[in-house]
Amino acid sequence: MDFSRLAEIFEKVTTTTKRLAITDDLAGLFGECSGKEVKHAVYLITGVLVPAHYGIELGMGDKLCIRAIVMASGKTDREVEAHYRKSGDLGSTAQAFLKDKEQRTLGGGKLSTEKVYGNLYKIATSGGGGSQDLKIKLLAELLGSATPVEAKYIIRFATGRLRLGAGESTVLDALSVLQAKDKSLRPELERAFNFSSDLGTVAQLFLENGLEGLKHLTVKPFSPIQPALAERLANAEEIIEKIGECAVEGKYDGFRLSVHRQGDRIEIYSRRLEKMTHMFPDLVPEFRKIKSKEFIIEGEAIAFDEKTKKFLPFQATIQRKRKHGIAEKAKALPLKFFVFDVLLFDGKDCTGAPYSERRKIIDQTFAGGKTIVPSQHVIAKTAEVLNEFFEQCVGEGLEGIIAKDLKAPYTAGARKFSWIKLKKSYAEGLVDTVDGVVVGYYLGKGKRTKFGFGGLLAAIYDEEKKRFRTICKIGTGFSEEQLGWFEKTLSKISLKEKPANVDALIDADIWVEPEYVVEINADEITKSPVHTAGMYGKEGFALRFPRLVKIRDDKKPEQATTEKEIEELFELQKR
Repeated sequence: MDFSRLAEIFEKVTTTTKRLAITDDLAGLFGECSGKEVKHAVYLITGVLVPAHYGIELGMGDKLCIRAIVMASGKTDREVEAHYRKSGDLGSTAQAFLKDKEQRTLGGGKLSTEKVYGNLYKIATSGGGGSQDLKIKLLAELLGSATPVEAKYIIRFATGRLRLGAGESTVLDALSVLQAKDKSLRPELERAFNFSSDLGTVAQLFLENGLEGLKHLTVKPFSPIQPALAERLANAEEIIEKIGECAVEGKYDGFRLSVHRQGDRIEIYSRRLEKMTHMFPDLVPEFRKIKSKEFIIEGEAIAFDEKTKKFLPFQATIQRKRKHGIAEKAKALPLKFFVFDVLLFDGKDCTGAPYSERRKIIDQTFAGGKTIVPSQHVIAKTAEVLNEFFEQCVGEGLEGIIAKDLKAPYTAGARKFSWIKLKKSYAEGLVDTVDGVVVGYYLGKGKRTKFGFGGLLAAIYDEEKKRFRTICKIGTGFSEEQLGWFEKTLSKISLKEKPANVDALIDADIWVEPEYVVEINADEITKSPVHTAGMYGKEGFALRFPRLVKIRDDKKPEQATTEKEIEELFELQKR
């Protein structure tokens, strides 16, 4: 398939907010693809070369891309840099300079999607001496064969700024529409994706063999499963009324990790399904001691003081996430890993078993351990028992509890009432903290002038329309270190204008790519004529007196608090 067809779709997607139109366009595109082509097309559309758990990133910075544009266009570095400063989008700069290029470097042949994908993959996987020059050459080769519009999207992909409004759920909808003409096949497709976390492979198997082709996508090591999510209820009485007798576990404020083992190989994945094994050299030997040679377990790693038997705050645990000095920090801040679910054990899929059976495996396997231990839990038949355990957990420094339906299977990638959370913040005003996506920021004034940063504009996620809608401006809760970090980090993803997938009535001093998630506390959720979250008339929702709690770099923007959740929190708040 010609890459021009994919670029045509990119142009349509970036210029419309109509979800149905985007879905239909993608369905049409997929219908023109072979199995292998659809796999790579899906990866490119969703802004990746391979799923996150492969650990392969493109890693092409602006400077290298500028050198590739110079090589392909015949312009000078100064000309390219000057245009980029003015446009704020290196893709648009590539498009402008390749418009007046009369002759294509490679003789005018059409650029195929497979060629684009192949070169980008080589760029991502090349290393060692001379790799920088090779990356520039491979990118310049694509630009030399590209039309101006194709060049724009090649550069946007290479710099990680593709900015399409077509996420995973839109692709799944489009695949269903392709075959059934509606979204009726979405549940089957979503199940396959939730248990493989590989959207390109799901698309290829579906295109080649229909739903039958997806049946072998089951639980297996090193294919991370989309994590189950918890619903909220206002108090213990509502939880017992909803699910009856339940297992109640402590809710830990650390790293949620998924650990996979097959034979001697062990891998650790984050909530975002990124490979994190190298960051936990102290945990890997402990996992090797487990008798089962093939398992997938989920748990929370948290810094723990053995002397006081107290959990350390998240600010201590987060210091373990680093690229350098890993071994030294592992000694200074040892972790305890609390196992709270088992998805595969002794090679057997456990996800369909009720939680009561999965919990038995946890208790039989991990009881008595020192570093890897079962999560604290009780069986609660009454609200009184649940409340008593809740108070115990909060007293030990935990966020609260998670109540689990003893009869429920593991609900991969879904937020259902099989898990229900109750946090101490529910009694402190706001029903829960909110995970917001940073879409813009404000320049510093007064004491903050020296940091070049004064506050954030945050948004929540509209799952239905795949858009980010503003909910608050955050001006408090920042440490001096965070003020500097935000200025340095956000300036790298700044934009000249509001992102196409952001709905806002107020302006930011500087707009940014919706990339970073922050946890926000506030006094309450109120109605607002200013913010667009939940706005389908004159008023939306806003957070009153919002304060930064922490940066949530374990979450993708699409994993932020949703518009539906805000509406539910608003109703819970009344109770």
